[in-house]
Amino acid sequence: MKHLYSLLAALSITASLQSQSADPDIQKYLSMISGGEITRVREALPSLLSRYPNNPGVLYVQGMATGEGAEAVRVYQSIVDNFPKSEWADDALYKVYQFYYSIGLYRTAELKMNQLRKDYPDSRYVAGNEEVDTKPLAEELTQPTKDPTPSDAVLPGAIPSTPKPAEQDGQFTLQVGAYSTQVNAEKQKLFFEDLGYSVEVINKVKNGRSLFLVHVGSYTTYDSAKEKGAELKRTYNIDSIVVSR
Repeated sequence: MKHLYSLLAALSITASLQSQSADPDIQKYLSMISGGEITRVREALPSLLSRYPNNPGVLYVQGMATGEGAEAVRVYQSIVDNFPKSEWADDALYKVYQFYYSIGLYRTAELKMNQLRKDYPDSRYVAGNEEVDTKPLAEELTQPTKDPTPSDAVLPGAIPSTPKPAEQDGQFTLQVGAYSTQVNAEKQKLFFEDLGYSVEVINKVKNGRSLFLVHVGSYTTYDSAKEKGAELKRTYNIDSIVVSR
């Protein structure tokens, strides 16, 4: 009987350890994020990271739940660097590509996309695979001679998953970028158009320097434009200023 109790105790401990080491349901947390339950995911993250500190799936959830683009991209890059054979490595690398493309560092973004094609040729994010809409990947990028400097691309941000249509027929708009080259302004314009916004590029000369300003949306009142700008900042970490049309 004593041996039986010992055996049952050992089995209980083994089952407990197996339960603790079992992989977490990553898809559940990603579904919660896509369903707008990001706060609940953020509340669960400390426990997840404590139990699974080296789980690339948990790190990917952390990146998805991180609101600030630069911090999120550091998490994604750590997955690529430390867990290159993980099922989440290509997802993380694609997020890194998206980040650099969104802030106007097109040459860096192209390097990341080339790495994705080379290291993960079967990834659903590679142009030609059918599991995902690859329109933004299939297009050839017309590269500037250099990456935009901070004065060229002044507004960092991340690519949002859901477009937010802007108001129409108003006297106010949101300025989301000021570029010294038209090609970079046009790329930013394309970025917002792909998200469903009305966008225009305005060329102005200030102190002898030509600037290309990217304006997003049209709002009937200053307050409504300000509110939309706050929403962009809160949801996507994209800065903007309200200007008159």
